[in-house]
Amino acid sequence: MHGKYRLQKGVLMRDIGRHTTAISARDSFKYFCLGLPLLLLFLFFPVSFTAAESDITLSLDAQERFSDNFYRSETEKIKVYTTIIKPGITTRAWTDRSSVLFAYSPTFNYYSDDSDMVDVSKDDFVGHELAFMAETTLFERLKLNLTDRFQETREPGAYDVLRESAADRERYRINQVSPFMTYDFAEKFTVILGYQYEVYNYEDSENSYEHRGYFTLRYHLDDRNSLEVEEQYWGRRYPTNPDYDSSQTKLIFRRELSDFLKCEIGGGYHNRTFESGRAGVQDFDGFVYRLALTGESDVSRLFLSYRRNLNDFSKGTAYFDAHRVTVNVEHTFLEKLMCSLGGYYQKNDYETTTGTTAAGTTELREDEIWDGSVGIKYRMADWLSAGIYYAYSDRDSNITGQSYLEKKVYGNIKFEYSSAKRK
Repeated sequence: MHGKYRLQKGVLMRDIGRHTTAISARDSFKYFCLGLPLLLLFLFFPVSFTAAESDITLSLDAQERFSDNFYRSETEKIKVYTTIIKPGITTRAWTDRSSVLFAYSPTFNYYSDDSDMVDVSKDDFVGHELAFMAETTLFERLKLNLTDRFQETREPGAYDVLRESAADRERYRINQVSPFMTYDFAEKFTVILGYQYEVYNYEDSENSYEHRGYFTLRYHLDDRNSLEVEEQYWGRRYPTNPDYDSSQTKLIFRRELSDFLKCEIGGGYHNRTFESGRAGVQDFDGFVYRLALTGESDVSRLFLSYRRNLNDFSKGTAYFDAHRVTVNVEHTFLEKLMCSLGGYYQKNDYETTTGTTAAGTTELREDEIWDGSVGIKYRMADWLSAGIYYAYSDRDSNITGQSYLEKKVYGNIKFEYSSAKRK
């Protein structure tokens, strides 16, 4: 959420699943925090968009995927073929002072298999992705932003990147909204103040919601270097699973090494306290950090990071301390052929989750995950591209039944039409 802000896909939804509560004073304040930026945006946007430029982009993405272990089982591997049809529309309008973006993509997922063990076609579904972003500069130093995200999917990594390797395929929805403001209150100082409300709604598992407030104070040492203090406070609430409150303070140094390369060094302290009287969890406090190297040019992209933190979300009480190294490289040859290589290594030390090892002993769970992918995409025209990819994932756990090996091959063809490019 912090540093350089980007669009997050979604839209605000008030539905929080099967569980309803009366609107309290705290809820009223929450809706006031959400409504104030919306009111200001609507008040100022009609004036600022009188002479706006605009673009409408239509797309259609057709994918075919094969997995040799779709349910990520240690012993009973099931091969599954997936057909994905994803049309989409993105509309944008912008001026020198303001911009608005709305995007929507329904995703049609169809599964088939050669196994007599399960009928994967029963998991066919239509997913949805919606995104809204609005931004306006009210005054020379004050900027208001609102990002809104909604997603319906079966991918566990969509709600927490640290849980990418989870074997769960349950269908669920994410609803997330985040208003925030950026204020340059002095020549070298910037402050960012924001709020985020997030809801997870599952088909069968327990729903939850989260309130999060964040504050960043950034000092620009010069044109290429900055130093910032980042504060976050959040709480996640469950009907029966243990609620928790977290606070995190980090000091982050950023430097532009060149026109292509940027680096980030950040570290701090994370404290998480669980609701007393609920068994199966324990409080956490410890150092967290993130080291990152990024690069971007007209033809190349680079991302390398090392981070440590605790996962935010869990079904039940499966919280773990994660160490993760990620690398992604992309390069475009001859303006049409893009090659990509990436992956990550992650080590999870579970706080309270135990299990039986191969030796028959009971121990705290520990996982090591290796994940890699390679791909080639060829752009045949401005409006047409095709790609083929291979991915490999290996989770090695000390607990019996929690390891798996999965190999995937997939390809796609994508059509994309932009009205702005046709002018």
